Amino acid sequence: MAVLCSLVLLCLASAARAQALPQPPVLPLTVQGIHHLGDGGQLFYADDVPPAGETTTPPTTAALPAWLASLRPAKDINLFGGAYWLYAQVRNDSGEQHWVIDPNDTLIDQVAIHVYEPDEPGIPLTLLSGYQQQHDYLLHYGKNVLLEPGVTYQVLIRFSSPYYARAPLFAVTPQQTYRQLVGRENFLMVASLGALLALGLFNFFIFSITLEKASFYYALYVLTYGVAWAMTFHVFADLFDWHMLELHYVPFFLLPVLSTLFYTHFLRLREYSPRLARISKINLILPLLLLPSCFFALHYAHALATIAITIWMVLALTCGIVVWRRGYQPARFFVFAFISLILPGFIILPANLGLIPAVVSNAQLWTLLGGTLDGLLLAFALADQIRVLRNNLEQRVQERTQALTLSNEALLVAKEHAEVVSRHRIDFLSAMSHDIRTPLAGVIGMLKFALRDQSVRGRTQEYLRIGLHNGVSLLTILNDILDFSKIDAGKLTLETVDFDLLALIGDAAGIVQGQADAKSLLLRRELALDLPRYVRADPTRLRQILINLLGNAIKFTANGEVLLEVRRCRGGQRGQTHDIEFVISDTGAGIDADTLPRLFQKFEQADHSTTRRYGGTGLGLAICKELVELMQGTIGVESRVGIGSRFHFSLPLAEGSAPPPDARQAPRHAHHACRLRILCAEDVRTNQIIIGTLLEGMGHDVTIVENGVEALGALAGASYDCVLMDGRMPLMDGEQATHLIRAGGSAELPIADARIPIIALTANASEHDRQRYLEAGMDDFLSKPVDEALLFQKIDAVIDLLLARGHALPPARPAPPSEPALEDDALARQFGLSGTEDGAAASDGLALDPLTLPVHILPLAGLSPQHLQRIAQAFLDEAPRRFDLARHAVRDGNASAAAAAFHALKGSAGYLSHPTLHSLCHQLETLASEGQLDEAEERLPQVQAALDAARRDLSRPDA
Repeated sequence: MAVLCSLVLLCLASAARAQALPQPPVLPLTVQGIHHLGDGGQLFYADDVPPAGETTTPPTTAALPAWLASLRPAKDINLFGGAYWLYAQVRNDSGEQHWVIDPNDTLIDQVAIHVYEPDEPGIPLTLLSGYQQQHDYLLHYGKNVLLEPGVTYQVLIRFSSPYYARAPLFAVTPQQTYRQLVGRENFLMVASLGALLALGLFNFFIFSITLEKASFYYALYVLTYGVAWAMTFHVFADLFDWHMLELHYVPFFLLPVLSTLFYTHFLRLREYSPRLARISKINLILPLLLLPSCFFALHYAHALATIAITIWMVLALTCGIVVWRRGYQPARFFVFAFISLILPGFIILPANLGLIPAVVSNAQLWTLLGGTLDGLLLAFALADQIRVLRNNLEQRVQERTQALTLSNEALLVAKEHAEVVSRHRIDFLSAMSHDIRTPLAGVIGMLKFALRDQSVRGRTQEYLRIGLHNGVSLLTILNDILDFSKIDAGKLTLETVDFDLLALIGDAAGIVQGQADAKSLLLRRELALDLPRYVRADPTRLRQILINLLGNAIKFTANGEVLLEVRRCRGGQRGQTHDIEFVISDTGAGIDADTLPRLFQKFEQADHSTTRRYGGTGLGLAICKELVELMQGTIGVESRVGIGSRFHFSLPLAEGSAPPPDARQAPRHAHHACRLRILCAEDVRTNQIIIGTLLEGMGHDVTIVENGVEALGALAGASYDCVLMDGRMPLMDGEQATHLIRAGGSAELPIADARIPIIALTANASEHDRQRYLEAGMDDFLSKPVDEALLFQKIDAVIDLLLARGHALPPARPAPPSEPALEDDALARQFGLSGTEDGAAASDGLALDPLTLPVHILPLAGLSPQHLQRIAQAFLDEAPRRFDLARHAVRDGNASAAAAAFHALKGSAGYLSHPTLHSLCHQLETLASEGQLDEAEERLPQVQAALDAARRDLSRPDA
């Protein structure tokens, strides 16, 4: 009983809704047909869930009102897709029976047309159409239907699509009229598509002959245009039963890209309007960025394509007008072509976005016709361009022939003039060099006499020494100029004297050390242990070559290192002559392969910007090559862009003997005029010994602490003149300590002199680290391994600063007596030299690879063999502990502690003759700083092996 009541109530509710729903007006069907059933019909959403028990369309006409009452009315069609019902009543007021119901004006994926006859209990007539169905008419959606005159029919249409280019129309047209319409439209479609295909293939043929890019891009453009509209009109679906809705808008997104490539070349846009050429790149980028919407957001693909195409057409027309106005006549056809394309676009594209109502029917056909006319006019534009080129070709050939003739004559005149100028230049340089050297030699001589005066002391002596150094540097430059003129004239002569090869190498490296430090570069030397100590050749020219090549390496290296290697050539001893190879490698920008062959030519540099960026004349390498060849040697270079360069030269050097001592030579270990109390904060024992010994040897009092906390305590408890501050230390690093010092200390540890000079002391030698320490408040920067000459200069600058501030500094203590020298053989072994006959005999064979020799402490200026032994012992005591700290920090996941431990171990390894341990520690410090502890742990065995090898070699009795 309850169920029966429910059914009654449901029927009553349905009847009430049916009565409430207003009936659409009956549309009269005349011989002209009906333009759109929606003009008098009702629109409903078709994606709502139907009432219970109603899963299909109504089976009879009587059930239709109640069924329609269950649907949700729709006001408009959403262009971004959806499913809808359209209901209309049609009365055939004509005598025609054969009609066509035609869904048109846009792509529709699925269409189902249901025609209900009045008072007929049977199933309504159902017609299927749309993109996915077979078509009764080629390239059209129309379906034939029989409508009796005088009868009123109810038409129910369900249509759905993922997008609508514009709101669809549902027309009712007599069959005869519709056949004529289909024939006419199909003829226009096929003719347009055929014309586009012919234009594309013809221009591909033109491109194969002329290789003109404009013809190639034009052919791609018109073929893509044809494919786009062939897919729009379902040519592939009707002819080949190929349905792929996602690909329909792909060619439309490619049109702006190909057209822009075409008109950029055709209009010579980079020449006539570089700014528009840059702006037009938006047509290359935007469509490609929006193209994936065809596969991932098909609902919005047509709207996004419309936006991209609108931007393209406006930009293209603007470019054509601008280029035409600037005198390029073929552009006029381009402008007319895009006007023919853009006129229907201005009417159709806004309707595609729903901004205005549809103005014309079958807008797609109008657009195809406009595009075909655009293609034809663009073909005229290309033909006009060829005509212009043909008309000007003969004139251009004559002009070029005349220009080449004049150019050849000018080159001959210029060559003769250059030869005369070159001879005059050489004569002038030679005369000027001689004239300037005469008074300069007197200046240098007077400075030397002044320095020999025993009454000259302190800062006056230093000023004279600086003046002498600058005078000698100026003389060197003048000598280079004179050398070049002599080399060019074939009048350069070489001297042959005995000299200390190792000392010369050290002097050359010391001269350029300041340049390396100024750029925070590591300048390293690797000298083979079997090098001869004394040789016979021209030391001035050898030093000149080394300084030039080292200076170039430093000049053209932004970061990293410069390495000087000196070794015997393989099989390089012939009697009393040693063939020695010098290799200077860097980590700079490198030199491209095309430049290398002319690198050693006069007035040549890597590129024309080198002189502006780095200075120089391009003579240095040419002089080096001439000098090496004069000394019977060879020189060469290998380089890789982005990796670095490797200059190498080899010289035959005769066996020499120790030169007599020069009584006028200044003592090796210089002392400052004033004594400073220096606080050194350094946690590595090896570095403590080296820095303390060097500073004490310069006459200063040194206090060593191991971290920033102890440094603050020392400064709070005593007075100091200068601080050498390591960057990374336990408890408190150098930056933190410097910040506190500059702030006057803390409440517990007040510091009296917050302006005390602080010099950064660190193994991190990059420009970034240098800038960071200076920003922290430090006054200067000194990289490890410490160079004695550079340390002397830094302390000397501190003394000048303190004196300028009015500090009263005590005089330096007298220099301590030299430590007794070791026996010759022991000293040679300590410094890695073969000073015995056995050592000499051992060098008779092949040159030894330094990496296969035992690890030893590198000889440092200012340190005796006893000091080097103390450094080696400190390394043996401290390095294992540092490695254990690093290993435990890595395994505990403490990245900052691991980086600090590897940094400390790297500083100690910098004094070893083998770079392996130093390089590994640097790599692991970087990995730990970046938090890559897993990769760092994988490399721990390599560090352990390198450390064990170093400890084993340093522990040998003869080490």
